[in-house]
Amino acid sequence: MSELTAPTVKDAKPKNVNGVLKDQRYPDGGGLYLLATAKGGKVWRYNFSMNSKKYIYFIGKYPAISLQDARKIHTELKSKIAKGINPVIEKREQKVAKRKAIRNSFKDVAEDYLKMRKDELAPSTYVRYERALKRDFYPFVGAMPIDKVTRGQLVEIATYVQQRGALETAHRYLNLAHQIWRYALQFDKVEHNIVGDIDKTIALKKFTNKEYKTITEPKRIGELLRAIEEYKGSFTTRHLLRFLPYVFVRSANIREAVWSEFDLKKKLWTIPASKMKSGREHQIPLSNQAIAILEEVGQYTHDAKYVFHSPLSRTRPLTDVAVSSALKRLDFGDEIVPHGFRAMFSTIANEHGKDSDVIEALLAHVEKDKVRGAYNRAEYKEKKRELVQWYADYLDGVKNGK
Repeated sequence: MSELTAPTVKDAKPKNVNGVLKDQRYPDGGGLYLLATAKGGKVWRYNFSMNSKKYIYFIGKYPAISLQDARKIHTELKSKIAKGINPVIEKREQKVAKRKAIRNSFKDVAEDYLKMRKDELAPSTYVRYERALKRDFYPFVGAMPIDKVTRGQLVEIATYVQQRGALETAHRYLNLAHQIWRYALQFDKVEHNIVGDIDKTIALKKFTNKEYKTITEPKRIGELLRAIEEYKGSFTTRHLLRFLPYVFVRSANIREAVWSEFDLKKKLWTIPASKMKSGREHQIPLSNQAIAILEEVGQYTHDAKYVFHSPLSRTRPLTDVAVSSALKRLDFGDEIVPHGFRAMFSTIANEHGKDSDVIEALLAHVEKDKVRGAYNRAEYKEKKRELVQWYADYLDGVKNGK
């Protein structure tokens, strides 16, 4: 059988059988042939037998692989077969190894870690981790096998974040990396948790928590509350701002609140343990003012996932940035942050001589044993409810200039 020529390969076409196109082989000898397909393509194949089994090896497409290239590859394949190497099985194993290597990249391991923890993380925490990885980790080490990432590269990422002025974030990034490496270690994707060897006291500038900005002067509190009432932004943002002063919980608890947590008849908000920093369920009596706000917002969000959903999606909560930005739009951003309403309540209540144990309990700071030692259960609930309503009335008073 004569060998193929370059012109023959160029002009090769599928065969026409009664008007129907079918694949046509153009042999070159030794099992190598060009297949002109009915769909109009041309591919090089090599048919061979090994251990009494027949195999077809796909070499590649023409014209990306020329006749000369195909013959060269054909010669190499025959040499492997002569050495007892099956090129089809070898190619299959290489693909598996390649896929395994890809799934071992830092990005894949980090995504698997987040997926594993998604149900136990607060939505805001999950989003924060996801954004951190996409913004600052993946561009630098995302495509690298995780076991090839070095301590120095992780420190460089944290240092880069630190240079943006985000000292706390830089420390948190290394904490996140530490958790990812601990996860990878369980699946033998790394041999050692390299993040554990990083000394943050040497690698990064010292970070100390600062007190949250708040307002405690009654006149200024009144001005803030009146400004909130006049807020012209989104409906849910305005109502969250109105609700925030009356419940003094962490901003995330309000932003991620769902309707099933509220019992409006009993005037009670029960935050599940999974959402609490303490890891314990937290019950907050609701004032008449808080109930009125919930009933108002409920007319529009009762069938949404979140009570105070994002203006962009009924299945996503408002972000902390949205709330902080709203305070800035009201020209109070330099004086108070969302978390500062907790400090406002604590300061005002203590200044008015309210029971410190009840104050701390409403802030979810008091240990249960201490509570039991101070009150019986029914009396304690009533004390909390009394303080919540007193504070709501106090806020209304300063809002009205009293």
